[in-house]
Amino acid sequence: MPNDPDTSPGTIRIGVLIYPGCLRSGAVLPLDVFRIATALSAHRPAAQRVRFEAQWFGVRNRRSMQVGGLSFATEAADPEAFDAIMLPGIDHTEAHELTPLLEELGPEKELLRRYARLDRPIISSCSSTCLVAQAGLLDGRRATTSWWLGNFFRKRYPEVALDAEQLVVEDGQFVSSGGVTSYLDLSLWLVGRFGGEALRQSVAKVLVMDGNRSSQAPYVATAMMQDQGHASIDRARRWLNKHMDQPWTMTALAEHCNTTPRTLLRRFRQALGMSPIQYAQQLAVERAKALLESTRLSLEDITGRCGYEDVSTFSKVFKRSTRLTPREYRARFGLRQ
Repeated sequence: MPNDPDTSPGTIRIGVLIYPGCLRSGAVLPLDVFRIATALSAHRPAAQRVRFEAQWFGVRNRRSMQVGGLSFATEAADPEAFDAIMLPGIDHTEAHELTPLLEELGPEKELLRRYARLDRPIISSCSSTCLVAQAGLLDGRRATTSWWLGNFFRKRYPEVALDAEQLVVEDGQFVSSGGVTSYLDLSLWLVGRFGGEALRQSVAKVLVMDGNRSSQAPYVATAMMQDQGHASIDRARRWLNKHMDQPWTMTALAEHCNTTPRTLLRRFRQALGMSPIQYAQQLAVERAKALLESTRLSLEDITGRCGYEDVSTFSKVFKRSTRLTPREYRARFGLRQ
């Protein structure tokens, strides 16, 4: 493993892999984080200083690579020269677009397999965790990805223990994160890994970031979840939204979907990994989020519109899903005075 920064401070080399279709922001902003970390480290006692050197590199024998109109200098590099490598996310709009893109990244997958043998950190953000999984490196391990890719990821990589609510997941040498901007959290993780917790917190303050955020749960929007499966799921969702503030039964829901309760339950578990009742709770939370964000309705009114009679009971359901109470959620995302 790379040198322990507490005993052998020095230069830490980070390789940011540039590949066709990668997200430009994920390639650029980590370098700025490491520059800030190096500048702040220079003010520490000599024995605690660490210098980060981050560079773009590729595996396609090109001096530069064009990605979305930007040119990246991608000289071939010896993977053994890096203390860690980072993978920007894969640029896409719909989850199904990832399948052909991943198939085209054969050289990158081979690089990851070779680098994994060094037992050094491989850092992936958002959809690039799919690339690490596609290389066969995450089977039997924990990982995360952007919450809206959760269904796609679970179906494609069933051997990976996906925890899509977590913002950053570390399992051995593999560190993965959620949505696009979480590459900043990953950069901070690397700063802490090699430069210590105090330096990580200092960099977070300069970036005006919450250096302690750990969950994607407050940001999840169930209606945006990709690849939800059978058409009956969409029929059920529309019916549940219409009847959310009314009592309903599995029998009535199944009849609307032209199936039996047992079949509907099976389809929900296959597509979403949850029951219709659990899904209905998620939809209720989504409605509450929208009302907390866009209105000044009382919690009692919002609770009733979400199909619950007791504010306390619904608040527990809401917090279990978002890791915030309704009042905390409104304070963070609601209308400003």
